[in-house]
Amino acid sequence: MIPGLRAALQVEALLLRRSVVLRIAVPVLVVLVPCASFGAVALARSDYGVGATAAKLAPYATGDPGTTVMVALAQILSVAVLTAGGFATAWAFGQPFTDGTAGASFGLTVPRTTIALARCLVILASLAAVVLAATLVGFALAALAGVTLATGPADTTPGLGQATVTALTAGMLGIGLALPFAWVATVTRSAFGTIGVLIAVIAATQVIVLLGAGSWFPYAASSLWTGMGGPEAAAAVGVPQLALTAAVGPVAVVAVVHAWQRLTDV
Repeated sequence: MIPGLRAALQVEALLLRRSVVLRIAVPVLVVLVPCASFGAVALARSDYGVGATAAKLAPYATGDPGTTVMVALAQILSVAVLTAGGFATAWAFGQPFTDGTAGASFGLTVPRTTIALARCLVILASLAAVVLAATLVGFALAALAGVTLATGPADTTPGLGQATVTALTAGMLGIGLALPFAWVATVTRSAFGTIGVLIAVIAATQVIVLLGAGSWFPYAASSLWTGMGGPEAAAAVGVPQLALTAAVGPVAVVAVVHAWQRLTDV
């Protein structure tokens, strides 16, 4: 093991556990997002979804209700995890510059690179646990939907299992896509500035999708793969595009560690 990594992991885990960002992100991702997925499917199949609402929820109005809940969960998680993870990395890497504690790392026996690596690993592990919990809650609600929203015999096809794997994968990809904002926070030395970049990336993603290049843009590929842009857009995202998306996280960790190694004037 890298010298000092265990101690750095323990400290970073304690700091993240006490953060307001994580206290907000956990209930939002674990409870609100799965409930929103269930609610969207229920509304699409009720008499209350009319007009623009009915049109937007039309993809959720047919098919096995349990599978549809997991499809909706995958689509929402692909965006929600990126947003929550972006806020978490912005706080974890930007706040030390704001409160002046980043400079104290120069006097520690643990290298700054080890601290940066430990911070990335803690964020990864914490968000991965949250995504897993959200998927399990969503699966439970999908089972409930299969009982309460079904209009015919229970669906015995493997679609629910595939949709569950898709939801879990989309959430995990979202974690990796959030890590580059740790590098942004390090370079800009500002949590608020990093959040601004996050919002700009999300906005730019919409433009890139409209231009038809979303399948090769990592911040759009995972959402399109879940079916958010329709069946044709989902079919355009294959293994190469998903591999490119998955590579963003490891590359970001290397960039963050390198940036912390070169820190000066803090």
